[in-house]
Amino acid sequence: MRKFKVTTEGIIGCIFIISSGLLFTFERFLSIFKWIGQVAPVKINGSGDYPSNPTMPGLIDNIFVVLFLVIGLSLLVIGLFGKRGNDV
Repeated sequence: MRKFKVTTEGIIGCIFIISSGLLFTFERFLSIFKWIGQVAPVKINGSGDYPSNPTMPGLIDNIFVVLFLVIGLSLLVIGLFGKRGNDV
C-alpha cells in the first residue's frame, strides 16, 4: 500500500484548483448581478424586455478557469504519485 506524502506540488496544485473554483463561482455571481441590473429598471418602469433567466457562463468560457484547473490537477497528480528522491 502506497502512502501519500504532503508535497509542495500537491499543496500548490490544491491552491490552483481552489482558485479555479473561486474564479468560476465569482464569474457566475457577476452574471446574476448583471441580470438583476437588467431586470430591476424594467420592473420599476413597467415597460421593456429582459431575459427571463440569467445567462450563466460555461466552464470553458474563461480560459483562466480551465488553465488553473489543468495546472492544479497536473501538480496534484505529480505531488501524489511522483517519486521523491529515495522514496519508494
